[in-house]
Amino acid sequence: KSAPVNDGAFPYLPNVSPLPKGASEIDQNAMALMQSARSALASRDNYLAVDIFNRLLLLPPNSYSQEAQEWVGVARERANQWSKAKVEYELYLKLYPSGNATDRVRQRLARLKSQSAPAAVDITGEKKKIVQEPEQHMVYGSVGMHYYHGATKVDSTDISTQFGATPLKSTFTAVDQSSLITTVDVTERVIAGKYDSRVVFRDTAYSNFLDGQTSRNRVTAAYYELKDKEYDYSMRVGRQSAYGGGVLGRFDGVSSGWGITPGFRVNAVAGQLSDYILGANPIFYGASADMGPLSIYGIRQTVEGLDDRQAVGTELRYYDQNKSAYSLLDYDTLYSALNIAMLQATYTVSQDTTYNMLLDHRRAPYISTRNALIGSATLYLNDLLQLMTEDELRKMAADRTGTSDMAQMGVNRQLNQKWQIGGDLRYSSFSGLPASGITDPATQLPTITGVIPETAGTGGEWGISSQLVGSNLYSANDSTVISITLTSSPVYKGQIFYIYNRSNPAQKLSFDTTLQYYRFNYDSGMLMNRIVPVIRMAYKLRKTVSLDMDAGMEFSHTETALQVSDGQRQFYSVGFQWDF
Repeated sequence: KSAPVNDGAFPYLPNVSPLPKGASEIDQNAMALMQSARSALASRDNYLAVDIFNRLLLLPPNSYSQEAQEWVGVARERANQWSKAKVEYELYLKLYPSGNATDRVRQRLARLKSQSAPAAVDITGEKKKIVQEPEQHMVYGSVGMHYYHGATKVDSTDISTQFGATPLKSTFTAVDQSSLITTVDVTERVIAGKYDSRVVFRDTAYSNFLDGQTSRNRVTAAYYELKDKEYDYSMRVGRQSAYGGGVLGRFDGVSSGWGITPGFRVNAVAGQLSDYILGANPIFYGASADMGPLSIYGIRQTVEGLDDRQAVGTELRYYDQNKSAYSLLDYDTLYSALNIAMLQATYTVSQDTTYNMLLDHRRAPYISTRNALIGSATLYLNDLLQLMTEDELRKMAADRTGTSDMAQMGVNRQLNQKWQIGGDLRYSSFSGLPASGITDPATQLPTITGVIPETAGTGGEWGISSQLVGSNLYSANDSTVISITLTSSPVYKGQIFYIYNRSNPAQKLSFDTTLQYYRFNYDSGMLMNRIVPVIRMAYKLRKTVSLDMDAGMEFSHTETALQVSDGQRQFYSVGFQWDF
């Protein structure tokens, strides 16, 4: 009989750090998934947490990828999926061999290997007998608040003056960041008999204190969910984040699913995207089916009465003791174009050596009729239809949609108990765009369509990195990373040096220090150097309250044929998080 794993050496819930202003859409989607997975873990819905973490890991690399890779192992461990948890922990140690979590993951992996295998799972397809238990009522969540401040000073010297003339000097100073980010995540859950229901609310408030800048508040989740554990159906109503099924973004609507058999589930979804864009929000509906590790879906999306997106797609997940893979395909039938094709895989050839690979081809942004509004002077497609046909509108949307390609291959090898070495090779490119838009023949000025000139592609950008990782070098919990990266593209060549150290001088106290150095030489003759030292401190005040702060400086030097500039930027943040 399997025994529950002792979580005493691991924090009960992940700490979802807030994103700074201007974070990418991928990071915002990843944060929403991380918050959802956190809530699933808090309510001990481990299978749901595994699914959410896997969807997060399907995204391109982002601010939460490393933490999600660790926590998907924890979720599987808590669900007694011991063999799969081992695979997740082994993958983590190969992909992220440094940082404060390395020793923790290694310890959990060792403990799993020392335990006996769990009991087999019943896969006969019979409905589970629901044991009547007393009604349970829980309220849990977190509140966090972080202040961010940054100030910049740039001294410039104009060296383009004639020989013998006095160079012109100027100084620019400004506070470029002063904001408070407050996050609230609250879940109320009731378990009564075969029913499991919950109300979830998540909100992020951005208070901007700079003159002329606006503050904003974003409700990232506000929904009611009901599950029937006996007949395996579920329904969620309200603002929620998509977990696959072809929905590309946050939405207000309804999603539901029914597990017909333990290995086959059908799902349906409908709603309106709520990605905080100006103009009309698209309306969509779709259906999907989950067959073990394989999911297939179809979706239709409209905006202002026009077809915006029609797509079919598939997701596939594979795990075993030595290999793992995640793949995603999304094909738009309206534009006859491949939207996303992504494959992420790892292969462990021995106990000490692991290879990893990432192939990613996608439209950026994803192809849709709304892309015709990029560069236009209106927020509505029907305004553009006053000047063109619907076919011409779709052609302009396609012309204003780029294509991003990325490939990465890497290897990690454990040298001994304290040292690990790794390296990877990366390639990326972004396609060029043709000229688009309509000019008024009488005035030769752009119409409301806007006119975007032909844009050249970036060409192939290459990067090769090597890193050396040390653990427990001078204490029981320290870790050190030294990394060197060389990059090259048709317009520049660069070198990046990075060093990181993590120390835990006390049980509740930790320090992180980083030093980054960048040097780029451009074919235009420009030279840019940048050095960034940062220190971060975290202290667990109580079991449920943690404090953290960081501070750093950025020194930059830029030379062109006309000007020399030296810049300094000071920045810091301070905040807390309360888990209840």
